[in-house]
Amino acid sequence: MLETLHEKGARLGILSDRGAIPEERVNAALERAGLLEQFDQQLVLYGAKDSTLLFEQAAAAARNSGESPSPRLLFVGEDATERSFARLAGFLVAPHPSLAVAVLDQLAPLHYLRVRVPAAAAANGADLNSLLREHSLLPLYRTVSREAPSSAEVYAVADATTALKLDDLGFPVDRLGVENEPLTTDLYLLRDDRQSDSGFGAPTGNAFDLFADNGSAHGVLASSPEGLFVAIPAGRSVESYHFSGARHGHNLKLQAAPALLNGHANGAASRAARPPTALDEEDALDTLDPQLTQPERDLITEHITTERMDREVERYTGVLPASDTVTIRSRHIHHPDNAAAVRTLLADVTSAGSGLLTAQTHRFTHEGRSYENVEATLAGSGLDGVVLVTAHMDSTGARRPGYRSQVDPAPGADDDGSGLAGVLCAVRAMLALRAGVDRPHREIRFVFFNAEEHGLVGSFHYARDQAQIGTDIVAVLQMDMIGYDVQQPRAFELHAGFTPSPSVEARSVQLAELVAATASQISPSLPAPQVYPGSGTGGDPAEQRSDHYTFQLHGYRACLVSEDFFVGPGPLAPNAEPNPNYHLPADRTINADYATDIARATTAAAWISATR
Repeated sequence: MLETLHEKGARLGILSDRGAIPEERVNAALERAGLLEQFDQQLVLYGAKDSTLLFEQAAAAARNSGESPSPRLLFVGEDATERSFARLAGFLVAPHPSLAVAVLDQLAPLHYLRVRVPAAAAANGADLNSLLREHSLLPLYRTVSREAPSSAEVYAVADATTALKLDDLGFPVDRLGVENEPLTTDLYLLRDDRQSDSGFGAPTGNAFDLFADNGSAHGVLASSPEGLFVAIPAGRSVESYHFSGARHGHNLKLQAAPALLNGHANGAASRAARPPTALDEEDALDTLDPQLTQPERDLITEHITTERMDREVERYTGVLPASDTVTIRSRHIHHPDNAAAVRTLLADVTSAGSGLLTAQTHRFTHEGRSYENVEATLAGSGLDGVVLVTAHMDSTGARRPGYRSQVDPAPGADDDGSGLAGVLCAVRAMLALRAGVDRPHREIRFVFFNAEEHGLVGSFHYARDQAQIGTDIVAVLQMDMIGYDVQQPRAFELHAGFTPSPSVEARSVQLAELVAATASQISPSLPAPQVYPGSGTGGDPAEQRSDHYTFQLHGYRACLVSEDFFVGPGPLAPNAEPNPNYHLPADRTINADYATDIARATTAAAWISATR
């Protein structure tokens, strides 16, 4: 794309908030990547993009260093808030590089589109992905029905001319919203679980209550069985739209995902660029020996304990100080304690690693602000590939009416302090296993994702970045809400569903079955887990609802481990036991015995994935 813009005579620059990274390090990285020479150094400016200032400085630099006193200016950036500041400073804006030429040439306005894939054409073997890839179409989301897998809908951004070309090809195309709405909005899928539960004809959904009186009804672009597709303008947060009756993972930020059209595994990313491993499709997980040795069981049990689980949850929910100088009252991304939680996690994994872990942050932008995931890596020894043990670190209390995210507490003990604590316990257990068990192992990463509550934002950026550089991730084990259990008998859930790709789903189910096999060995007081999708259950109710989904979207095997939150699977399953304090400031305690058992099983499955 840079070469294409050069050929059109465009001068290229960089506007980036480099944070504390020295400018010479940024330039050195660009030079190593072969990119520095693409840019006009007079147009490389570093600074915050939280106002018009940097954009005005860039416009002045372009005027003063070029031939034209009034050049046409284009800013390309994924964040709608940054694009809104750029527009105020006189820039054209594009939400993705693939749309840069269309916007720069002012060919036609941009639209949100819903492109329907004709079932008959798909059934006849037409290469519909290839047809769509030939055009300047930026895919954001793809629906596939488990009952009718040949039919699908693609939600995307494209210019009006491209939409006409798709009309001519025979794709039914709906133009959603108004012209150029993608320039300064983000598209979200907001799932209305209350309406889904009540069924057709019952007026119990949230749409009228939330959108009719606040002037934002025009932002609702479409509805579907999955929920409402809503364009949220720059300066407004998805935080404003917490539906009544919402269940876990009720919103999803729809971000640029070209992998949806790459034609591999019905829309999942290709794994062909990565070398085959013992956990690849050719050597499925069910060929591994899932048995733990006695020393492995002993070390996991010794280092993942109820006392440690309780203590970690209390440190990250404000019951105990997180350190000598920090108490964390909320991990909400709008609250200042979110940044304190990031610093505390970095300090915790660094001190636990005793030099064996490499800890760093992974930065991304959301709603005009920079946030960070936290990653700690235990280097591999003798085996290729990467195993991830993950949880999300942010929290919310938005289900309480009048909740103020910047100041009110959001302890999030269960959601997802329990998963966060589980990963911290896994760190210590894995270090002990590495020291005490003589086995080669793959690289193991412990990753804490931020902004999960705003639509899986942090994990999407992390998973996409790893896919783009070809990281060979062989297993992702996500712990999200593993701490609520009151009723007997005990139950817990494993979610592996991914409807767009039977291949990705099958490999994810293998990972879920591995967790089940280790649970029976390391946590005998847990019953057999409820595995989704199960035979005849009609799918996975937690599909797309936690951070495992963003890895499946990019072709990786991933599984969600959670408490008994969802109904099923099947009519004979025990009743679900959702946490009544979900997304409330009252989410302050967990059942530490129960969470410890789940964390042990998850850690054991990760260890087997890394060593067998």
